[in-house]
Amino acid sequence: MSHICAYVRQHYNVPAEVGRRVIAKGEPGIILADRGNYSGVVLDNDPKKRIRNYHPTWEMQYGDMAEKLPLKKWKVLPFALDWDELDWNPRARGYLTEVWAATRSQAKYLAYRELEECCIDTGAMCFFKVRRA
Repeated sequence: MSHICAYVRQHYNVPAEVGRRVIAKGEPGIILADRGNYSGVVLDNDPKKRIRNYHPTWEMQYGDMAEKLPLKKWKVLPFALDWDELDWNPRARGYLTEVWAATRSQAKYLAYRELEECCIDTGAMCFFKVRRA
């Protein structure tokens, strides 16, 4: 088992992990993010497939692992960095961001939100490089 969701599993004694089907407050969905004390869940009926925080024990039922995830995992490399720099440049490795999103453009935007304090403006997203993880 991975370290992702480890705190929630140990502290709340629940089988939380990325890819597990859940029923969160009566709505079916899938866990896609470790949000510290919370589980990041995408509800099946959400047309925008947003990850929302749910408490691991508050009206949460855990099911089996999902066969298919509603979002894809993306790696985003911001600024003027390139993929080959990951091998030799520690600065590049520090900026590499992984996000769950439906499209490349959504992945760029989510990475921008995580790195917003490092960016001058939203135009920085134009220079982000994206690939599937």
